[in-house]
Amino acid sequence: MPLFRKDPFGRAWVLISPERGLVASDFGSVLPFPERSPLSSGNERETGPEIAAVRPSGTVPDGPGWRMRVIAQPSALVEPRAFREEGDELFRQAPSSGYQELIVEHPDARMTLDAMPRNHLVDVLRLYRERLALLAAHPDIRHVQITRNVGRAAGALYQHPHAQLLAVPVGSRWVEEEVESAHRYTRDHGGCLFCDVLARELKLRERVVTSNDSYVAIAPYAAKTPFETWILPREHDSAFTGVAANTLPQLADLLQTVVRGLNDALDHPPYNLLVHTLPASGDASFHWHIEVLPRLTRQAGFDWGSGFYVNPTPPEDAARFLREALALQEVQE
Repeated sequence: MPLFRKDPFGRAWVLISPERGLVASDFGSVLPFPERSPLSSGNERETGPEIAAVRPSGTVPDGPGWRMRVIAQPSALVEPRAFREEGDELFRQAPSSGYQELIVEHPDARMTLDAMPRNHLVDVLRLYRERLALLAAHPDIRHVQITRNVGRAAGALYQHPHAQLLAVPVGSRWVEEEVESAHRYTRDHGGCLFCDVLARELKLRERVVTSNDSYVAIAPYAAKTPFETWILPREHDSAFTGVAANTLPQLADLLQTVVRGLNDALDHPPYNLLVHTLPASGDASFHWHIEVLPRLTRQAGFDWGSGFYVNPTPPEDAARFLREALALQEVQE
């Protein structure tokens, strides 16, 4: 059984899961689509019962005809069970409790996020919000997340368009570091760190990739990887579950624009899409956002030894390159 283990040298919890094993990795463009996907319409019996689905009236659960489908994560690393820590200050562990779901975003395995009809993507984002809210409502949940892995090098289990949802009773190292920085900034300077950074970026413009009335995409000032791109809402909220329904079409537009720009500029790279969010709204310091991380480099000994990310592409250059790719798209259209 997988276990959470607390790192005695830091804040992180680690999932120890021998059952998962090692998976071959492969850097480069996303691989060609397979002829058959177990997530496609008609193969519902291969995935286990659906937890929820968006489907027309007249269709039956676990049958074809659905538009989006929620199932339990195959080979889940966590399961709904009591979280009881044991051990001492040096060695602490607990059962790997929590919830993992997989959202099948479209019945067609060949559909990609950038090509998805906008109304369909809006419904996908709405389903993200609804499922996250339900998972976050469980007692003791401290961290919720949405991830999309595209390409084997990004850890994708399937090439079929899908997202993974996770809710666990331990914190995320990366989100907690952002929360701590945000709270410290509010204590020392007042206001929201993310809002102030966004205002400065909009004034400077050199790292802004694209924007609309509700959302802004930027290459972050200290980007950890080449072409790392963040999407932030202009309106402050600490949780994705609080996003206003009338802004989802603009989020869908901006998300598709960013992915199309990355695909054109980098020849369809593998990438991870991460939603950094708190379980619920109400924190005046933290600001939910989306991080898109193309997988273009590997970490070497220098990176692991020093703790520094080495990014060979200045974010100003990445933002300019993406803006040029998007401008070329507009001309061609």
